[in-house]
Amino acid sequence: MKILFITAFYPPNNTGSSTIMGNLIKEIDKEIVYGVITQANSYFDKKEILNDMPVHKIFHFQYLFSPRLWFILRKLLVIFEKFKIKKIIKKENITHVVGVYPDLEFLEIARISANQAKVKFLPYLHDTIIEGLSHKRFRRYSAKVQEKILKNSNKIFVMSEGMKDLYKSKYNIETIPLFHSFSEKVGFSYNSENLENSLFWGGSVYSINKECVKRIHNVCCDINLSIKFSAVNRLQKLLNLGFSNKNIDIMPFLKRSDYINTISLQKGLLLAIDWPDESSVHEDELSTIFPTKTIEYLISGRPIFIHCPSDYFLAKFFKKNKCGIIIDSRKPDNIKQIILRNLSDESKLIEIVKNAFETSKMFHVSNIKRTFEKHINC
Repeated sequence: MKILFITAFYPPNNTGSSTIMGNLIKEIDKEIVYGVITQANSYFDKKEILNDMPVHKIFHFQYLFSPRLWFILRKLLVIFEKFKIKKIIKKENITHVVGVYPDLEFLEIARISANQAKVKFLPYLHDTIIEGLSHKRFRRYSAKVQEKILKNSNKIFVMSEGMKDLYKSKYNIETIPLFHSFSEKVGFSYNSENLENSLFWGGSVYSINKECVKRIHNVCCDINLSIKFSAVNRLQKLLNLGFSNKNIDIMPFLKRSDYINTISLQKGLLLAIDWPDESSVHEDELSTIFPTKTIEYLISGRPIFIHCPSDYFLAKFFKKNKCGIIIDSRKPDNIKQIILRNLSDESKLIEIVKNAFETSKMFHVSNIKRTFEKHINC
């Protein structure tokens, strides 16, 4: 067996999908992994060795051309990149190609290359395809890609139990949950000293969460709490999205250990997904999202507030595992009461944090590796 991963996002790229793939691939037995194909940040990027395996760079046309020119050149570039990938598959005796989504073009190139080289193809879907792109110009193309993926894959990995349930109920397709992961060795700790007077928001604010985050921010302003945003956000972007210019703190880029330490000093951590009537994103995508930052939150030693409808998978997960505080009301007074009541209940916070550490065990990379290798070998 020899596995080739094709993923647009891979270290040192600083995204959630990159972290997921970096953690997983680093842990898999090197005897069965050949290497990775990922995006080039410039036309002159070269192959490199990372974690003792080759990382090939291909020209990522979606981001290196204007959208209009991209449409004209896409077919020609797919042929060119596909030729390079097929050459690697043949030369290195690749038996399995894992194509990673949320990048539609990388997923399709992986599928075509594996199909033409007559090797096994396994997509790993970090998001839904049709549902996640239903509000964008890629919606027709995404439908064609998904139809081929569902019909022609050996197995399909998805990011959560929520996605597994959706694909089963909507498409009658069996999928395999392969969760986010973390690699640190952690044990229970509850941080209660030297806390900053803020809630923390990791990741970007955009079309799936901007209304909920704004709502929490407005409430925080009323109760003299700040929101500390991760470094991927910029103040001007937040202002353009309708945030008021107060009680906002944006932290600098930090290495992972410093990031974990910083979030452990917050009064609470925030997860949020918009209601269907306030987002352009398809309800099936919203209801199955399980944010990458959830894993770091679970091992932070601080309470997690989840602001979304109670029937979303995210809310169900935290309710089932009793490891977070659900805010399923959009009324500011209700939100305020829930935050203040829970932040003042130390014994409840300790119980929630203990449950969070216990829940985090399912996401340790050793367990995710075991799940992957079990199914890849079948």
